[in-house]
Amino acid sequence: MLQTTLVQAQKWSETTNGTITTVTNKGGQTLGYSTTSGIKIISKDGFAFKDLNKNGKLDKYEDWRLPVDVRAKDLAVQMTVEQIAGLMLYSRHQPIPNPPKGVFAGTYNGKPFPESGASAGDLTDQQKDFLTKDNLRHVLVTSLQSPEVAVQWNNNVQALTESIGLGIPANNSSDPRHGTVANAEFNAGAGGAISMWPGSLGLAATFDPAVVKNFGHIAAMEYRALGIATALSPQVDMASEPRWNRVSGTFGENPKLAADMARA
Repeated sequence: MLQTTLVQAQKWSETTNGTITTVTNKGGQTLGYSTTSGIKIISKDGFAFKDLNKNGKLDKYEDWRLPVDVRAKDLAVQMTVEQIAGLMLYSRHQPIPNPPKGVFAGTYNGKPFPESGASAGDLTDQQKDFLTKDNLRHVLVTSLQSPEVAVQWNNNVQALTESIGLGIPANNSSDPRHGTVANAEFNAGAGGAISMWPGSLGLAATFDPAVVKNFGHIAAMEYRALGIATALSPQVDMASEPRWNRVSGTFGENPKLAADMARA
């Protein structure tokens, strides 16, 4: 009897730029990984998948074709209590690079940044510790020396988290950073090389949700370009107490207007 073997045609390709490899699945997800993380590609049904836990097989949580809830459940049952606890933690504010003194100070190989010889996009000793030892993945970013440094630092963070455990990536987040006052509360000078807009009260004063929607779209693209995946905004509280020091972060005192602006 003549037997034939069907070989599934490869539907993916990859390109490498520096230490970052981009995998393009024809008709599927585009993936990225660091060449320094030890990640390997698994090919199945002609598509490419990342072997995040490095066990040589395609787990459900690694299969981007499956529904999110199926992937999440598969990942959850593989996690230790310590890893689950780490996802409930949030970092303190992280200026990039960390300053040598003050409440946001950090060290690079045991030395303050100016004395360390480290690059601005390198990870601090403290960042390495909370990512590896505490299993923390929610990182709050404040000031960034430049967009270029932001990208370098983000890639270093993701390369580290990709190389350990189940390969769960960091979720870098930011307080509002598009206001014209760059040193506003909790912003820590995060303005800089990014588009500058009126604050929430100023946007509310336009009475035009389309303006806010346009702002949100632009802010999202800029955040993504900086490696920021979560915006800790907008603030939708009602400005009902004039003594409150966060009135400027609201859309004002009108519930309907605030709801319309927040929805946009």
